[in-house]
Amino acid sequence: IDILIREKKLVLRQEIPLTVTYHDPCHLGRKGEPYTGDWIGKNKLKRPEHEKRQGWFGIYDPPRNVLRSIKGITLVEMERIREYSWCCGSGGGTLEAFPEYSLETAKERLAEALSTGADALVTSCPWCEHIFREAISETGMDLKIYDVNDLVRMSMGV
Repeated sequence: IDILIREKKLVLRQEIPLTVTYHDPCHLGRKGEPYTGDWIGKNKLKRPEHEKRQGWFGIYDPPRNVLRSIKGITLVEMERIREYSWCCGSGGGTLEAFPEYSLETAKERLAEALSTGADALVTSCPWCEHIFREAISETGMDLKIYDVNDLVRMSMGV
């Protein structure tokens, strides 16, 4: 979507007056970076051989670029973002194995999102979206939950 917007193949017309914060999902961040078996690049000397895929080269900017391209959206960042993002608590089988722990983890992340003053928490992961909605329904927190694609669709007027 980020590439389509930059190439002007996707035009976002509708304004969405909303202050949002973005949650970096593990599968795009820490697990989303390419793994080749050998590290190449400026951080090679900083990483021991056993610490591969730590999120330094994960996918962090494209979702934020998309959000910034939607008229009316104000993006505010949480304290823990990008490779330091706090897990939603739902991935890796955690929700199935430890549902109470998973829910408490999601509540902590939602509290961090609320502390930014945002009206909504946006993510790009269905597992994150699910656990956040579950935590919102249990706590009654005043925070909307969206996938980036939801806001794109709304901005397209669809």
